[in-house]
Amino acid sequence: MPFPKRMGRSVEYSSLAPSIVEHDYLNGETIRLAGALRFPPK
Repeated sequence: MPFPKRMGRSVEYSSLAPSIVEHDYLNGETIRLAGALRFPPK
């Protein structure tokens, strides 16, 4: 069951950017903002 039951808003996605810049130990990571949705590969 996806949570939340809606797609994300651009403001919610953009709030991640400052966090990425602030954390020195975060590098080479893939950060998924999927809300529990996983789309099959094409």
